[in-house]
Amino acid sequence: MLVAALDTATLTLSCALLEVRPEGAAAAVEVLAERSEHALHRPGVTSGHGARLPAALTDLLVACGRRLPDVEGYAVGLGPGSFTGLRIGLATLKGLAYASRRPLVGVSSLAAMALAAAPAAEAGALLVPLLDARKGEVYAGFYRRTGPDELAQVHADAALGPEALLELLRGLQGGLAPQGFGEGYAAHAAAFQGRLTGLATGVVGPDGAAVGRLAAAALRTATFDQARLSALEPHYVRASEAEVRFPQGLVPPTP
Repeated sequence: MLVAALDTATLTLSCALLEVRPEGAAAAVEVLAERSEHALHRPGVTSGHGARLPAALTDLLVACGRRLPDVEGYAVGLGPGSFTGLRIGLATLKGLAYASRRPLVGVSSLAAMALAAAPAAEAGALLVPLLDARKGEVYAGFYRRTGPDELAQVHADAALGPEALLELLRGLQGGLAPQGFGEGYAAHAAAFQGRLTGLATGVVGPDGAAVGRLAAAALRTATFDQARLSALEPHYVRASEAEVRFPQGLVPPTP
């Protein structure tokens, strides 16, 4: 099964092509190709995810000698992360999955980070992938490494300030000290200094290959389901600015 995977939770657009074979087969999940592009911010230049999708995926297919109809399943990172980025990525793959009647599986972008970083950690380590959520907070995941390519979620993904995160971690350790990593760890390094051990890994954000590996088990038995496709939504974790400012929605002006 040829799978196209995508993550747009951060300013980096990451996509990958994977071959997913029956469980138990040698090299049951093989990454065929992957690429990442960082969005630029320049006045008058449109270089966000919307400007590069779905071209980034089709370019990857062409480079591998494949075509869009060859894709048998899709995987997408649902966040948490950039609200706009997540909507663009999910909408793109929803459209492709609907048009081709292929299954689409969504996974946590933070879990994808933990899976990618797992080889750098000891067995049983509590991995804490962190993305910068702005407003003095981080998006945090909590995943214990239970095997070479296996994770167990020990707490729901959350948006927290550094102090609240450290307080939560005190009740989750249960063995090896938690290890933080990712762009959120770097953004709040001063607050974590001496209080949250950093994991020596190059993983700073979610990537498409890890998203595809996480979704592989579900995709092996998945079929196209329009109702499930329509119901799939980004995992925002916290309310948007509009929801905070207008909890009851916009009130129509009085005539």
